[in-house]
Amino acid sequence: MRLLFYSKTGDGAWHFAILSKHHDADWCLKDDKYSDTLKGIIKPPVESLSEVDIEAADLVVFDDSSHGELADAIREHTPVIGSSKLADDLEHDRLFGIEAMEQCGINVPPYESFSDIGKAIDWLKKNKVRAVFKPFGDREDCSTTYVSKSPEDMIDYLEKLTSKVKVKEFLLQEFVEGTEISTEAWFNGEEFYALDHTLEEKKFMSGGVGPNTGCAGNVVWMPQGNNKLFNVGLAKTKKFLIGNNFVGPIDLNTIVTDKECFGLEWTPRFGYEGTCNLMNLLPMEFGHFMYLIATGEEPELMNAVAKFAASIRISVPPYPNPSDPKKYAGIPVKGIDLDHLETFYLSDVEVNEDGEMQTLGTDGLVGAPIATGASMAQAFIDCEECIKKLEIPDLQWRNDVRMACEKRYRTLDDQGWLDADE
Repeated sequence: MRLLFYSKTGDGAWHFAILSKHHDADWCLKDDKYSDTLKGIIKPPVESLSEVDIEAADLVVFDDSSHGELADAIREHTPVIGSSKLADDLEHDRLFGIEAMEQCGINVPPYESFSDIGKAIDWLKKNKVRAVFKPFGDREDCSTTYVSKSPEDMIDYLEKLTSKVKVKEFLLQEFVEGTEISTEAWFNGEEFYALDHTLEEKKFMSGGVGPNTGCAGNVVWMPQGNNKLFNVGLAKTKKFLIGNNFVGPIDLNTIVTDKECFGLEWTPRFGYEGTCNLMNLLPMEFGHFMYLIATGEEPELMNAVAKFAASIRISVPPYPNPSDPKKYAGIPVKGIDLDHLETFYLSDVEVNEDGEMQTLGTDGLVGAPIATGASMAQAFIDCEECIKKLEIPDLQWRNDVRMACEKRYRTLDDQGWLDADE
């Protein structure tokens, strides 16, 4: 298959490396600042789409959802996966995303949108609720959201915010105490396939403290059939997705209590480590799977390769705050077998002229080992064993991801959310 891969900052370079083993593939990078990502491991990117014959491709893959107009234009003549105008709106326009959930009949926590911080403070003083701050616009910075400990804490945060940055529009959403879990499936225009769930730890430090990294580690599994969690959430989007001609991955991040499920956010794109885990569970080659989804066909998926796939993110300073990442370029990275790249997601690394792997100096995110197992514990233990064999100065990783995810899984199971549901 002739495949063209398009990335903004090279986050999906590892995925391209895996796809390149099976297909005739090229990749294009929007921001050439990241053109050395995985240098020496994959071929260099083409400088622009004008250098390739897009119409000759069998499939065009986007690794994020920020290229909607381009993706939709290509979709007129070539199958596309991973981006669309609707995906842009669902992920980057928070209000649109929440209203889409409501339109589909998905519960959402009570919220109010604001364009004035003073009015938001007045609202907090009146309603006295613990809230989550979510700004509109660019959501690439995971630290832009803030979960308060009390109404007073949020007021203090908003007052300090005004002196640091300008926030035009945002919403305050009532905090819900519960268990956070994502439900994803791949929609071929008519039906959902490859249903999977993800439990993800976002905070940088053990115990769930420190800055929000987006993902410090996660675990993915594919239930054998529809379950209660899917039916009260993502399943309700079917008519909406058909009506908007959506094709591709669609993930609904939710928080559940013992009785209720609330939609929080959408991720209609690759989940990076989450997608890496899924690739290790799918009983078919990932590129072929995406082609079938993009062309409206039905992938024949039997049982998953394993029950669980887990990953734990590893990094070096200054991650997760890359104020001077080049200071940490050239750090030796030993212990990763490039002959088995499917089991180790790589990001801020390259292979130098001497054939040795080292950090590139982009942000300090080295990557994440990926392991599968019949149990969640086994998958994570194998990840941990892999990390212990690495030789990387100042290596950082969170050593409690397994315990945190196991605890959340038990809670969900006890509450019945994972039970099979017709």
